[in-house]
Amino acid sequence: MSVEYYVDKFRNLNMNSSKGKKSPHKVCMLLAVMDLIQAGYIYENKIKLDATLKNRFTYFFNERKQGQDRDTPENPFYHLKSEGFWHLSYQEGIDVSLIKGYSNKAVDYAYLDCELFDYLKSSIVVNDFKDALVENLSDLTELYIQWLIDIGKSEKTAKNYSQAIRGSISNWMVQEGLIDAPLTEVKSFREFCRLSESARSLEKFKEFNARGNSMYSAALNSYQHFLSDLSQIDVKADIQEIFENTKLTQTEKSIMVNTRMGQGTFRKQLIEMWKGCSVTGYKNTQMLVASHIKPWRDANNDERLDKFNGLLLLANLDKAFDLGFISFENSGKVMVSSHLEKPEILGITDGMSFHVNREHEKYLKHHRMTLFKGR
Repeated sequence: MSVEYYVDKFRNLNMNSSKGKKSPHKVCMLLAVMDLIQAGYIYENKIKLDATLKNRFTYFFNERKQGQDRDTPENPFYHLKSEGFWHLSYQEGIDVSLIKGYSNKAVDYAYLDCELFDYLKSSIVVNDFKDALVENLSDLTELYIQWLIDIGKSEKTAKNYSQAIRGSISNWMVQEGLIDAPLTEVKSFREFCRLSESARSLEKFKEFNARGNSMYSAALNSYQHFLSDLSQIDVKADIQEIFENTKLTQTEKSIMVNTRMGQGTFRKQLIEMWKGCSVTGYKNTQMLVASHIKPWRDANNDERLDKFNGLLLLANLDKAFDLGFISFENSGKVMVSSHLEKPEILGITDGMSFHVNREHEKYLKHHRMTLFKGR
């Protein structure tokens, strides 16, 4: 089968719905599997539901869950078999007709159509598959509002941005014949970028944006960042750059990809060093993100692998740190940007700090100088 055949399959998954909301579980499982294939962790067409896959599923699930969604990777692992390209291999002696759900006593591993597995190993076409998966999700408005609140925007700002995207800007574009449905129904990052440029060129957009203290351009920028987060655009670009680097051996590429994804030795070193969240001390490592202090895009290969260029953070702190809403002094004391609305909603307080080693200081200085949005 062709790439187009499988991309269409990924775009039209059979998904559970409740009160008009689609369950993100199948999307998250496939995103997790694709990441681990690209990293070289899944190197043969034999997919085990082990701790690494579960952790990667949880990473994607936490960004896409809504309402009563529960972190249950075993459900999509089993039910993806209804899609036609995902198959299960059962333990010897199992009566398949009696199996109604996942059990490691019954299911040995999953495997994909051979052609699909080969496609997912390619850094060239895997982005098309990831982009297609996002189209399965329900109207993204609620996810977008929650994303804004999660990065420290007030509910009022979140609703204003959402109304600007779904309402005013969409209406102006409909009037000009540029779209025939709200922008929030555009789930492709690349397509939204194209439409965003068209919106910015409209005279009505320029007029209202000037009146509204650039609120409309801020809304477009934030929604673009939201879609980038949703489909992991930055991560995919970095991973592709690693695979194209002819100076790295295959082993080095595997190590670098694992590090970029927050997996592998880098994450293990951070867990060993911090024993929990670097700032709060929270111990459940499944809920923690391996975060670079000096961003991946600014660092050289040695810095990318240096454990002192890393913090282990709860997801809300990681996002605020990544976006420059917080930073840290060399003493370890948190610095909170005035641009972060209601930091207390994220659990961020002025008294937060962590123990700084001398080796951390150069990375913290870079973060303060280049990313921190300032007080």
